[in-house]
Amino acid sequence: MMKAALYARVCTTRQAERQLSIPDQLRQMREWCNREGYEVTEVFKDEGASATDDRRPEFLRMMAQAYAKPPAFDVIVVHSLSRFFRDHLELGIHDKNLRKNKVKLVSILYFALFE
Repeated sequence: MMKAALYARVCTTRQAERQLSIPDQLRQMREWCNREGYEVTEVFKDEGASATDDRRPEFLRMMAQAYAKPPAFDVIVVHSLSRFFRDHLELGIHDKNLRKNKVKLVSILYFALFE
């Protein structure tokens, strides 16, 4: 079974109170992993952190494990790609580097669009 890390993030209290709360993101991602046959082995959460840069403690901890040789997990699952990174160039660079280390980045919302 492939190992999955979940990454959830909110940048504001207002956002956390709406439908994008961290518990809701995690619930949806766990359900998706269960359906797709992934074992959740790690959970990373950044509360009150903007995704305009990578200065997020849990994001950095997750990426260190993803870039380890061998990586700690096979896939990083996010609710939407904006939870991972808002800058599309940075998102692309991280995705490319993750794939080089055989770690896949998956957005459950993006995935659902193409099922």
